[in-house]
Amino acid sequence: MFRFPRSFLFGTATSSHQIEGNNIFNDWWFYEQKGKLKYKSGKACNHWELYKEDIDLMAMLGYNAYRFSIEWSRIFPKEKEFNEKALQRYQEIVNLLNERGITPMVTLHHFTSPMWFMKKGGFAKEENLRYWEIYVKTIAENLEGVELIATFNEPMVYVMMSYIQGYWPPFVKNPLNAGKVEANLLKAHAIAYEILNGRNFKVGIVKNIPIFIPASESERDKKARDRVDNLFNWNFLDAIWSGKVKTPLKTYDVPKSDVDFIGVNYYTASEVKHSWNPLKFFFEAKLADLSERKTLMGWSIYPKGLYEAITNVQSRYKKPIYITENGIATLDDEWRIEFIIQHLQYVHKALKESYDVRGYFYWSLMDNFEWAEGFEPRFGLVEVDYKTFERRPRRSAYIYGEIAKSREISDELIEKHGLENL
Repeated sequence: MFRFPRSFLFGTATSSHQIEGNNIFNDWWFYEQKGKLKYKSGKACNHWELYKEDIDLMAMLGYNAYRFSIEWSRIFPKEKEFNEKALQRYQEIVNLLNERGITPMVTLHHFTSPMWFMKKGGFAKEENLRYWEIYVKTIAENLEGVELIATFNEPMVYVMMSYIQGYWPPFVKNPLNAGKVEANLLKAHAIAYEILNGRNFKVGIVKNIPIFIPASESERDKKARDRVDNLFNWNFLDAIWSGKVKTPLKTYDVPKSDVDFIGVNYYTASEVKHSWNPLKFFFEAKLADLSERKTLMGWSIYPKGLYEAITNVQSRYKKPIYITENGIATLDDEWRIEFIIQHLQYVHKALKESYDVRGYFYWSLMDNFEWAEGFEPRFGLVEVDYKTFERRPRRSAYIYGEIAKSREISDELIEKHGLENL
């Protein structure tokens, strides 16, 4: 039997654009309508209207925490237009969660930005951070009943997908611009930390920590692996305290800041090999082939990677950790149960070794709009019928609920779905 501390949070995670629907003022919506993106989010899961039902469902299933994001473009749909009703809706969500004994964790930026902000250059221009400051102050001064706030979700994923690969809005392929965005996200975090920490919020940042594996035992591949690990995983976080961020083309000065916790998102591992191509910064990375079965995202399953992410992050930064995302896109719900059990086994191992892990948020509460991949990937504990918006909890939803309520994984579950040797 694997027992967890009484204070440990067992929650789920979502983001605004992926579930709310009709986020008509953000950059993703703009490019969806322009046809620049293959899929349109539309009403998504219609959570903006069905939030009460969804919170009832969380409470019924027994989850005691919920991470969600506030949609900046709902609060400020235009540059000088404040939508008080939208903020009241988020306040009502927080109030309902607290009434049901569900700890809220709020994320301020989960990939989407107001389109008016992006037309001014978004985070590529430092002068635009004044608009971010207004948004953060508005939340800090008005949102009550929340202790845990994350400033940004996966900032390096945003930099890579939007400004290096150009796969996401604003579809820029420019390493120099990417470096500016990375530096300005760190400046934005520092601004937010000062505002929020001054009002007694516990402020963190959420970082995706993929595990990077060298393609061979050669020194070149090992050095390439270390270079990628630093560029993607550590340079950004290091800069929060050092005041300098190293990007492939330049080192930027940023304000020194802090975090009260680090959110760790973990899904899979990547393989890295040396390249002689300077345009690729002398490395090539691809998804690692570590398991026979692949998820609907094409990812291998490597549960030990979550333990490696926890130990690496806490060894470097000595800060409390929440696992803010960990999930699997599959139609095979038994595989989802196995995924949850095995990853939680490694969380438990970290706890036994005195690593300060305070919660686990499965991604996601429900099936949702998976960005450029549309609605096909099914990450949810709860199945969503996108025509009727009916919610149908899968067996995994109940199993995870049993774990959340008892704060333990039974011997029966371990025997059926768990790993024998960690």
